[in-house]
Amino acid sequence: MHIEIVPFSDTHLEEAAALLALRHQGDHVLEPALPERFTQAAAARAAVEAIWRKPDATGVVAMYEGRMIGYLIGVPRINQVWGRSVWVYLAGHAVNRTYGSEVYRDLYAALSPSWVALGCYAHYALIPASDQPALDAWFALSFGKEQAHGIRETADASSLAPPVDPSLEIRRAELADLEASLELDEIIPRHQSRAPVYAPYWFEEYAPFGDKEAIRQESIEIFQDENAKFWLALRNGRIVGYQLYMPASPHFDKIDNLMVPEQCSYLAIAATREEEQGRGVGRALTAHGLAKAQTDGYTHCITDWRVTNLLSSRFWPRQGFRPVAYRLSRRLDERIAWSHEKPSPSPWLS
Repeated sequence: MHIEIVPFSDTHLEEAAALLALRHQGDHVLEPALPERFTQAAAARAAVEAIWRKPDATGVVAMYEGRMIGYLIGVPRINQVWGRSVWVYLAGHAVNRTYGSEVYRDLYAALSPSWVALGCYAHYALIPASDQPALDAWFALSFGKEQAHGIRETADASSLAPPVDPSLEIRRAELADLEASLELDEIIPRHQSRAPVYAPYWFEEYAPFGDKEAIRQESIEIFQDENAKFWLALRNGRIVGYQLYMPASPHFDKIDNLMVPEQCSYLAIAATREEEQGRGVGRALTAHGLAKAQTDGYTHCITDWRVTNLLSSRFWPRQGFRPVAYRLSRRLDERIAWSHEKPSPSPWLS
């Protein structure tokens, strides 16, 4: 089968939307909690176009016998947190499954040289968790799972059978709890700096995420936000864990989020002191948070976790969260910038 790869343009939006809608129809059958609107061409087109209109977005299309059978759009994201990276969002790719997911490898081979020429050696792609052939194609491009995005229904606490611990108090945080709660903020970055996650930890400076005063001010805003539910777990008056629930946004950076249904809560952060882990603190907070979310009118809750974080990658599925997408990542060896006969970017754009 001879596939022709051509640059993505505005003329491809309609066909790309049709492919995305078709893919999402299959995803929605397997996970009915996903938003149904993206099974329709109009919503799918808006999602693709939002990606395509991002600054410096680049894309390619796979054509076979005059028909589009796949497309891929990458968006550069260059900042202190992610470095020089390119992202492929859920609406930024789709292939006609009749022709196989191997098409993804041809698309990536054609598009990624422009990313390398930009100096972006960190590549990320969000792939539906139910699409194993697509995952296999990206794995064969040396991508690996980095982050899981999960969803579940909200529910009353009794249906979740939380542990009964009379010494544990669950209540909403107040501004007076600010300083004590900030003591727990470094639990997650410290834990994820260790094996087997090995995520960078910036110690006291924690530069990419702002200085401590900025973090403190952001916490104050969360405490004062009526829509943000910050639940504390206390034992003998001491904060031993917390969870933050917020309304899930159907958009991220003006990009449609294909994972967020209507009336959805977002479990944004959860932390438990190390000495309290395994004692039911997380389960009690989750049961309480999901029950309160249901009372507030939310039907679903989403969250995400590092798959290399052994604690979270085992805990959240046990709490009923079903993976709906994986963030895959690949980091190229930066020596490719100078290890060729010709200086970059010539080898990549020839």
